[in-house]
Amino acid sequence: MASVQRLKNLPLIFTLFLLCRIISSEESSLTIELPDKEKWCFNHEFSKAAPYIFYFKVIRGGNNDVDVKVMTPNGRVIYNEKRQNNGRVEMDTTSRGAYEFCFSNDFSTLTHKVVFFSIRSEEVENLAVEKGERKPYVPTATEAACDNIHASMVGVVENQKEYRLKEAIGRHLAEVLNTHVLWWSIGQTAVIFLAGVGQVLVLKTFFTENLKSSKPVENPQFGFPRN
Repeated sequence: MASVQRLKNLPLIFTLFLLCRIISSEESSLTIELPDKEKWCFNHEFSKAAPYIFYFKVIRGGNNDVDVKVMTPNGRVIYNEKRQNNGRVEMDTTSRGAYEFCFSNDFSTLTHKVVFFSIRSEEVENLAVEKGERKPYVPTATEAACDNIHASMVGVVENQKEYRLKEAIGRHLAEVLNTHVLWWSIGQTAVIFLAGVGQVLVLKTFFTENLKSSKPVENPQFGFPRN
């Protein structure tokens, strides 16, 4: 009977699962292309005072490094690092106003950089709070299960995001390696062709004789041919 009851509840569980998936926590994520000798800043105003995580990762470009600075609304610098590949900043948004997140590629003169960053809450809120219900209440078993699914799905989304970033970096490295191998192969082919032509020309000179003229030359004094 318990199995039959679980089967009957499958549509409800599936609907709750979709609801948990659709209603997500507050998060901002973006991928930008940063040209050489350029600086790009992003302002984000948090809706509540809570711990947040700022995460960034350079996907491609040069040595995969960039300068990063994070400032509070009152101008206090809470993170300032040079030539970083990736980083994770934990911050408590107690100051009201817009926080500033800046990426700089001033040190690079040739290569553009592609940078991914995200801002998300460190704590996963339950669905009632995200929906706007601020009053405390005792959740039912279904609501508690949905909150657990929601927290697990947030973790799954973060893992998938990290996997996609690593896949993008690996694909870019593979494309660069493929291009280098292609041009190296073309160069090697040209060298082999020129070496083959050169060897043929050198060998041809070994089998070619310069025949001298055998016509006798007359001696102008006696009229006899000169030996």
